[in-house]
Amino acid sequence: MKKFTGFCLLWLMLVARTSHAQSGGNKLQFDITDGYQRENFHWSIAGNSNGQNPNVFSELKWTKVGGQSIAASMQLTVYQRFSVYAGYTRQFITSGTVNDSDYSTDNRSGNTYNETFDAGKGHTQGWALGAGYQLVKNEWFSLSPYAGYSDNRQYLYLYDSDNRFPGLNSSYQTQCKGLFIKAITSINLIKKLKFNTDITYNQVSYNAQGNWNLITTFQHPVSYRHHANGYGLNMNGTMIYAITNHIGIQAGGGYLHWQTGNGTDELYLNGGEVDKTQMNGAFRNGFRVFGGLTFHL
Repeated sequence: MKKFTGFCLLWLMLVARTSHAQSGGNKLQFDITDGYQRENFHWSIAGNSNGQNPNVFSELKWTKVGGQSIAASMQLTVYQRFSVYAGYTRQFITSGTVNDSDYSTDNRSGNTYNETFDAGKGHTQGWALGAGYQLVKNEWFSLSPYAGYSDNRQYLYLYDSDNRFPGLNSSYQTQCKGLFIKAITSINLIKKLKFNTDITYNQVSYNAQGNWNLITTFQHPVSYRHHANGYGLNMNGTMIYAITNHIGIQAGGGYLHWQTGNGTDELYLNGGEVDKTQMNGAFRNGFRVFGGLTFHL
């Protein structure tokens, strides 16, 4: 965290010097926040590639996966009302559980396996780059839409702190990448106090890989892969109080919801065979609360 904060402040000073030296007086807004984030995430596969036999064969559910969440974002006006946007987020997972269940018949009946493991390590991260235009700007309200590209990842684990399953250290890694559109609004409530909102829609390609490290019939370090298409929504609301003309303090919260449609599951066996079945989608939702600083130059 100290390295992250130091890097952000150094980067801010460098950009500020560049902006000040340019003719036309480019305007920069830089935000840095620290907080807490908690998520739920699950996916399942069917028994065959037609989504049958049974329709849910195996399901993994990560629950209350939480930890410290840091973020930084920048909006830099480059010409008149045109601007660029950059953002980065990272969550350090320190708590959570994951349940692994298998079924023999449709609709999650005929349960053949049910175990809950620890999931309190790993991380999530995301970055976004885009460009936008300030559609509305007056004394009380502003609106700026952006479009660009984003990349969001999860690094999740299954392990056993009670040593019921010695050596268990399985993992599941996801990547959601694609185009996004974002709208950022700002409402001046009273002098020095304003309320900002932003909503981002991501259209993404979902790719994931898992390593079930104790199953000897699976290949390692990649035991299987998932592929699907989906979307993600991120929404935030923030109250900002101006300490000076250039620095403000902020506090707020946000919500995220991501999901995919049906996709494919490819299981890699030790003998070289590849079993394919239907992935029934991946679903992620959670919230974040945060506080931090905002800079205007």
